[in-house]
Parts: sequence; C-alpha cells; structure tokens
Amino acid sequence: METLLNWVIATLNGSALNGLVMDNRYVFPMLEMAHFIGLSLLFGALLVVDLRMVGVARRVPMQRVDLFVRFAPIGFAINLVTGLLFLVGDSDRYLVNVAFWAKMGMIALAGLNTAYFVRRIKPQMAAGVDSADLAGGARTVAVLSLAFWCSVIVLGRFIPYVEDL
Repeated sequence: METLLNWVIATLNGSALNGLVMDNRYVFPMLEMAHFIGLSLLFGALLVVDLRMVGVARRVPMQRVDLFVRFAPIGFAINLVTGLLFLVGDSDRYLVNVAFWAKMGMIALAGLNTAYFVRRIKPQMAAGVDSADLAGGARTVAVLSLAFWCSVIVLGRFIPYVEDL
C-alpha cells in the first residue's frame, strides 16, 4: 500500500498541474480564496436551512428557506475543484495526513446525509411543509449536517498542523 501511495504522490508531483499550482506565486493564494468563498456559500446555505429545520426563526416560511439550498451545490463544486487542485499541488502533504483523511470521511458522511435530505426532506420543504411537520427525521438530518460540516471545517484547519500518518 505504501508503495502505491508513494507512486501516486510521485506521479502527482511530476505533473504539469502540480507545477502550475506550486510554482506560480499567485495560484495557491487564489485557490485558497476560492476555497473560502466556496465554503462560505456551502456552509452559509446549510446553516440557514439546518437551523430553520431545527426550529430557529419559525416565522420564516420553509419555502423561503428552501431558496438557500441552491447555493450549497455551487459552494461544494467550487470546493471540490479547488480541493482537487490543492491535492495535486501538494500531494505529499495531503495524502499522508490523518486530518485530511478524517476530513474526507466526514465529507462522505455529509454526502450520505445530504442524499437522504434531498430524497426525503427537500420535497416536503418545497411543498411548504412547516419545520415542525417535516417527516423523516428532519431535525436529526439537520443536526447531523451541522455536525459533519463543522467537523469538515475544523479538520481542514488541522491539515497544516498535523503530521504524517
């Protein structure tokens, strides 16, 4: 397994994309700014929706809150692209880092939670069902969403400070 990991790291480090990300003094900071904007769109939208689903700001109709959901995939897409560029650019930092792998695990769990939300909860929100009447464990989904995404943020901040596996 370690040999495969070393091969992947060497291959990524030898790529032209790695050179673009690491050898240009503007690219990495621009990626960091874009990653932060993506995170703001993703987490900001989720925060509004999840807090409303747990009962905060009950006067705001669920259909209005549902409008925020469209910003989450945009933020996620920005973070996916910039995150992949970080990985290609500095693979020997990321691929051997326990905080990175824990972050990827949390993103996977958040993705499963989101899939459940999209299939079971979002159609009710679009129909105007109030948060108190949402079926399918909506509050649990919202709490898990907040927990998973907060963990992703914290683990992402740990990456520069955590040593190798």
